[in-house]
Amino acid sequence: MTGLILAAGASSRLGEAKQLLVYQSQSLLERSIRLAFSVCKEVQVCLGAEVDQSIRIIEKLQKEFPTLSFVQVEHWDKGMGESLAVGLKTIDFSKDVLVLLCDLPFLTSTHLKNLTSMANPNRAIVASFQGVNSPPVLIPTSLRPLFNRWSGDQGLGKFWRQNPMLCEIIHFSDKFRDVDVPEDREYWGI
Repeated sequence: MTGLILAAGASSRLGEAKQLLVYQSQSLLERSIRLAFSVCKEVQVCLGAEVDQSIRIIEKLQKEFPTLSFVQVEHWDKGMGESLAVGLKTIDFSKDVLVLLCDLPFLTSTHLKNLTSMANPNRAIVASFQGVNSPPVLIPTSLRPLFNRWSGDQGLGKFWRQNPMLCEIIHFSDKFRDVDVPEDREYWGI
């Protein structure tokens, strides 16, 4: 299983690059990489905005995690779907992929271990936090072809809404609260 971290956006609603924000003494990008490695043997990061600083973080972590790599998404400004499609194409087609976002401070390795323990070769495993479906999402090899033409601003929500029979939802009691707007930054003390 390979981790795929989507960290290419410009964070326009927040006004600054969320992947570079520091939470609990590490950037949100570093935190998401460390989380991904708690369950994955290799991790790919999709970059777009703030590439130089993000690459410096990744290069520092590659000493500890040699199977950490990144891809620059040329048209990252088209939306999350573009990053997802580009990232999936860079990962060996025989591997299941755990898709993560870098702006979920509440996410823990326990969430990821519970989610990956539910792995199913024919269904995506989707996390739900108090009824809010969100990455992390585990996409098995058998479903990866469904994303070959993914693009633009199509996040994973479109997938689980259009394909409920191909998804298994794992429910968590944690409240969903990402970092999208300045109020979220204040809430998390970032």
